[in-house]
Amino acid sequence: MNSSFGSPSVNSSSTPPEPEAMMAPKSQNSSHVGSVVPSETGSTTIRTTLPATCPLVERMSINQLTTLRTCLTTDLNEYRRFGVPAIGLHWRKILRYGVRRSLRRIQESRLPVSSLGWIGGFTGEHGHPLRDLIAESRKIIRFAGQARASTVTVITGPQGGHIRSHAFRITTEALKELGDLAGTYGITLALQPMHSMFSKNWSFLNSIDDSLQLLDRVNHPQVQLAFGTYHLWEEADLLKRIEEIAPRIRLVTLADWGPAPRNENDRLVPGEGNLPLSGVILALENHGFAGWYELEVWSRDLWNLEHRDLMRRCIAARDHLSSQIASC
Repeated sequence: MNSSFGSPSVNSSSTPPEPEAMMAPKSQNSSHVGSVVPSETGSTTIRTTLPATCPLVERMSINQLTTLRTCLTTDLNEYRRFGVPAIGLHWRKILRYGVRRSLRRIQESRLPVSSLGWIGGFTGEHGHPLRDLIAESRKIIRFAGQARASTVTVITGPQGGHIRSHAFRITTEALKELGDLAGTYGITLALQPMHSMFSKNWSFLNSIDDSLQLLDRVNHPQVQLAFGTYHLWEEADLLKRIEEIAPRIRLVTLADWGPAPRNENDRLVPGEGNLPLSGVILALENHGFAGWYELEVWSRDLWNLEHRDLMRRCIAARDHLSSQIASC
C-alpha cells in the first residue's frame, strides 16, 4: 500500500491519509516499543470489566481511527469531555505520540481502553518478514497489558502470492504463539474479518465461515472474533448466525454503509446509512454478548470536520442507537 493511517509522511491537514500497511513501517519510533517494561511486581495489569447489567450507552466507546487527525492527548481529553466511556487505541497514534509518554498519559487519564489495534499482516504481503511481524505484535500485546486494554485486534494481511492453505497455516501458527503471550497479560486477541473490498490490501478473511475456520485451527482460548458491522453485513442470514457466533465475539465495531463506497475510507456514522444496526445489536444482546461496542468510522468526509463537530455527531449517533435498543 502506498500510504498509511498516521504515516509520518502524511502531514497535510487538508488531505486525509490512506490506510496503512499491517505493520508500522520500520523507523526509529518502532524501537521505542521495546523500552516499555513490565510492572515492578510482574503481575498482570487489572483492566476494567463490564458488569452484566451495564447499560448499552456505557458500553459504546470510540476508536481513535474515527478521530484520526487528533493526537492521543486530545482524544483522551475530548472523549472524557463528551462522556465517552472508553477509548479504542490505534497503535500508529501511540507511536507518533511516543510509547512511554502514551502509556503515562493513558494511565493518568484512567479512561478505560476497549481495545488496541492492531497486530497482523502475517502473510508478509507488505514486505515485512514474519519474524519482525511477530516481534512487533509481541511489543503491542505487552503495551496493551500495561495500558489496561483487554483486547488487541488482529488483521491477517492479504493472501497475496500464497496459496490459501499456506496463508491459513502461517496465520494459525502466529496466533497460537501470540495467544500464549496474550494469556500472560490477560488479553484476548480479536480476529477481524473484513469486507471483500479489503481483500487485496488487508485480509484474506472475508466471511464468518473463513474466520471460524481459522479460529478452530488456532483453537486457543485467548483468540476470539471481532465483529464489524461494516464488514459482515452482506453475510447471508446474518441475524440468524449471530446466535451461533455470539459466544466467540470479543469486540463489536460499528459503522454504517451508504451508497456504493467511493474508496476504502467511506464509512458512515451509525444510523446515517442503510444497515439494520439496531437489529444486529439486539440480536447480539439477546444471545449474550456483553462486551464493548466501538464506533470505528473510517471516513475522509468525517476526518475533514472540526473535531468537536465530529464528536457531537458520534455522540448523537450513539445516543440514538442506544435509545432504539432500549425501546425494543
